[in-house]
Amino acid sequence: MKAQTMTANPAESVSRVRLSTLILGAVMMLLLFSIVYVRQMCIRAGYDISSMTQKIEQSEIDYTSLLAKKSGAYDAENLYKKAKEMGLVMPDVRRTYYVKD
Repeated sequence: MKAQTMTANPAESVSRVRLSTLILGAVMMLLLFSIVYVRQMCIRAGYDISSMTQKIEQSEIDYTSLLAKKSGAYDAENLYKKAKEMGLVMPDVRRTYYVKD
């Protein structure tokens, strides 16, 4: 049997293992930080979506309220009441005048 001899220096192989371990560790840390960053950005987007949803719901409530006020203001009975309070009367044939150019 032949004896196997190492041609490489043991210190070099240890430094290569350490270097590869260091590179692997750096890649793992980079991957971990990127996962945490992406997760944090997703959470922030979720909060933004929630905030926008609340604003839209409040806008819909305000819009519905304004529609109710508008329909109440344009109601014929309310218009007649307000006109009487202001002293206005309905036009009739005797009060109608035609003007020519």
